[in-house]
Amino acid sequence: MAHGKLAEKLGDYFARLGEGRAHKIKPADVEKVIVKLRARHADLVADAAKQPEHEARHAAKISAAEDLLARAEWLLVQLSKDAKAPLHPTQD
Repeated sequence: MAHGKLAEKLGDYFARLGEGRAHKIKPADVEKVIVKLRARHADLVADAAKQPEHEARHAAKISAAEDLLARAEWLLVQLSKDAKAPLHPTQD
C-alpha cells in the first residue's frame, strides 16, 4: 500500500487546517465510510463465492476494497492523534 502519498496529503491537510483554510474531518464521518467499505468487501467476497468463473475480476475488486479499508482505518488513527505529531505510515 502506498501510504507515503496519503501521509503527505494528510500533512498538507493539517497545515491548511492550522491556517484555517480547511474544515476539520470528523472521525465519525470516517467511521461511516469504514462501515460502508466493510459491507462492500463482504458483498464482493460473497459474489466471488457465487461466481467462481469471474475469480480474477472479483480478486481485483476485493484487493481494491481492502486497500481503501486500510487507508480509511489509517486515516482514522491519524485523525485521533495530535495534528502536530509526525505521521507514521505503516508502509510506503
